[in-house]
Amino acid sequence: MTSTEPLVVARDATCTLGGRRILNGVSLDVAPGEVVVLVGPSGAGKTTLLRTMNGLETIDGGELTVAGERVGYTVGSDGRRSAVPRSVLTRQRQEIGFVFQHFNLFPHMTALENIWHAPVRVKKTPKPAAVAQAQALLERVGLADKADARPSRLSGGQQQRVAIARALAMKPRLMLFDEPTSALDPEMVGEVLDVMKELAAEHMTMVVVTHEMGFAREVADRVVVMDGGAVVEIAPPAQLFTAPQHARTRSFLAKIL
Repeated sequence: MTSTEPLVVARDATCTLGGRRILNGVSLDVAPGEVVVLVGPSGAGKTTLLRTMNGLETIDGGELTVAGERVGYTVGSDGRRSAVPRSVLTRQRQEIGFVFQHFNLFPHMTALENIWHAPVRVKKTPKPAAVAQAQALLERVGLADKADARPSRLSGGQQQRVAIARALAMKPRLMLFDEPTSALDPEMVGEVLDVMKELAAEHMTMVVVTHEMGFAREVADRVVVMDGGAVVEIAPPAQLFTAPQHARTRSFLAKIL
């Protein structure tokens, strides 16, 4: 894949969970270095779309690729779909960082251990190199003094910054953020968004589900409005927030702004 090709490509992607169609023909490209923010009402399919990008959910129709490779599934010559082996999915996920709404840190590990654990276990990085990288990442997210603290001793904002550092430790090509500030107290939101803004400034490819419209205005290259499992509108933030083209976009923005 060349740098001019999209890193993420979805074409008429569908996903059915529990007998209900959650994604309904989603098409979207994400270019290398681009920040795409997904917005829309609850139940619009934003989180499911994000989860299909790293194989936590699998599409059952259409196509979805990251770096030119189908994520989590293959299509045979007869058109039938099947899941990829676990080893293949694990390899694919090494390229894709995921920061969840809830931090999912290992409670028995220190902040430093949470960060170096995966590179050592999954990528077989020598431990000294992984620890040095983890220390550098903690400094990068402003938590160098919290290396030996366990998650229970950290604020929500600090835990989320450790979670971001943990994802970055795998040196991903793509970072996915699923409402990373929604579980935080208001005064902690800014410290997490600041880290994300720095990543954007460094041209990290990011797809972000968020209700933080200020972040979308300031950082996004494009904002994607979803509703009913479909993409309603895609536009740069300056255009979307001032002159939305679709009635459902106008209705959504009127409720949240």
